Amino acid sequence: MEENFLQAEPQTEVVMLLSIGPVQEFIAQARKTRDLWFGSHLLSEISKEAARRLAEAHNARMIFPYIHKEKIASGLDDLKVANKVLAIVPTNDPKAVALDVRRAVVTKWLGYANKAKEELGSGIIGPMWERQVKDFIEFYAVWSELESEEKYAEVLQQTEQLMAARKTLRDFRPNEPADLFGDDKSGLDSGRESVLKPFQYMSYAGFGIKHKETLDAISLVKRLSGSIVDKKEFKSVCDVAFQQFRDELAASRNQWMKTAVDEYYRDLKHKYGTALKLTGSDLQSYKSEMFYTSRVEEAVVELTAKMKKPINRDKQLEITQNILTSLDELYGKILKEPTPYYALVVGDGDRMGDALRKMKTPAEHQSFTEHLSGFASEVERIVFKDDIKGQMIYSGGDDLMALLPVHRCLTAAQEIRQAFTNTMTLALPDEEQRPTLSVGIAIVHMFEPLEDSLQIARTAEALAKVRRDELAIHFQKRSGSEEMRVSLPFAENPVNTIMKLQSLYRNGYISTSFAYGLRQLHDEYLKLKAHGSLQKEGLGELLYFEIRRLLLLKKPEFKSKDEIIKEVLSVFKGLEQTDSDCVKDPLVLLNRLAEQCVIAVTLEKVGGTYGTNDTNSTS
Repeated sequence: MEENFLQAEPQTEVVMLLSIGPVQEFIAQARKTRDLWFGSHLLSEISKEAARRLAEAHNARMIFPYIHKEKIASGLDDLKVANKVLAIVPTNDPKAVALDVRRAVVTKWLGYANKAKEELGSGIIGPMWERQVKDFIEFYAVWSELESEEKYAEVLQQTEQLMAARKTLRDFRPNEPADLFGDDKSGLDSGRESVLKPFQYMSYAGFGIKHKETLDAISLVKRLSGSIVDKKEFKSVCDVAFQQFRDELAASRNQWMKTAVDEYYRDLKHKYGTALKLTGSDLQSYKSEMFYTSRVEEAVVELTAKMKKPINRDKQLEITQNILTSLDELYGKILKEPTPYYALVVGDGDRMGDALRKMKTPAEHQSFTEHLSGFASEVERIVFKDDIKGQMIYSGGDDLMALLPVHRCLTAAQEIRQAFTNTMTLALPDEEQRPTLSVGIAIVHMFEPLEDSLQIARTAEALAKVRRDELAIHFQKRSGSEEMRVSLPFAENPVNTIMKLQSLYRNGYISTSFAYGLRQLHDEYLKLKAHGSLQKEGLGELLYFEIRRLLLLKKPEFKSKDEIIKEVLSVFKGLEQTDSDCVKDPLVLLNRLAEQCVIAVTLEKVGGTYGTNDTNSTS
């Protein structure tokens, strides 16, 4: 009797690329920093689930993110994943694989959404919630057959082109009407209606939802992230801005100030410790909201709403007024207030596409992405360091976003850029032109809407990427007037120059009028150049002596001429040595030095190591 053996059809391999969204608009729709963080965290977790499903259920070789079997076994909690997933999948039915991964992604999302819904209970409009949650995830999948590994680069490029083409085809879902005509729109996403019920705002306050705030289902999932994910305490923009004041009070020279602050906080704990959940006795545990007159009322309302027996509105106002009176007395004693400004930092790799196109094999690509994962972890380490104390929003691959105290943002930016340089050296040791990092810093007021602040930071990043490998800084006054926007090459070590100028300003060697006088001097010579009445020969030396003249004209009375010249002009020495044959235009150098001087003065005013008065910084 003849036996029949069924042989499985040999599987082909495909390069599969997944894109999961929405991305930028979803992340940017935020009122609180936790909203901002959770938007990026959620997308990372959903993308991570797609990668996990490919690796575990479909035996895929993961390229981005790079995940080896030992990593899956030990857990992926620390893995940072962007919204794109790339893998080589052995399959004869790639469509079935893509649909399976999509189900896993949607299930992961619904897990978060259902937890938020359980927390809110009957406080939401159910049918509208379900409709919004169901339509949220965007999932694109494309694939190309990989006949041999030698053709990997060619097949990858073809697959990326397919993804670009697929994204030009929009998915139009049927429009399901709201429950009632004229329902309130969400305050964070005008494309969706609010699912909150009117007249129930007392029950919402404990979730950080303001009175009469309107939020859609997606925004509420973000707002309730503290209840649905395990995460250590998350710093608000208020906490990050306040770090400068903490550092100042920790200095031994300011012990008298710290004594007054401790007395104010002890009195606060004695009177309202239970209601406001004021715990701890060290400076680092102080609630930052209790030190900003404009934040006290909101904090009182939110914190007292979490009590077993919430207090009424009149009592909340009474507590608020008592705290404001005590706070006014404190600042009358120490004559200083914490800065309301913080730094929003974003960064992105330059020429990453060029580097990726040089990857000839999957192994090369895996090695490169593994190094990028290491960089993402290093960025997080830098931001959370004891001498930085910032808040990471996300770091995935070559992309990053963080909140930093103003007086620490330059140090952090320089360390992050150096970490990227080190990573690229290890990842591409044989390349002459490696990818670089462009960094944008927005110095913004804590009351600036987060969406607007992020746009300012993105604008700064775009400015840095014009010439690449630059540090762009955009300072936005609370009044709305633009103070400065400048981009400086990292190669010229701008952070060290700015810090030197900060020290000179702090110690009285240069003044605000000198900084802006430099800017005016540049503008005057630029006009002369435009009219053709400026000779190139000896221009650098001429400008150097113009700076010397301006310096002595604007010098503080308590500093001697020789002392000023010795301490300050060394910063501008390079300008004197520039001649007409040099590639660098002396006027360009003067402009950069002038802008760095303005930056140094501005940073000292709004968040320098020695603090600032709140009324001065917001005027």
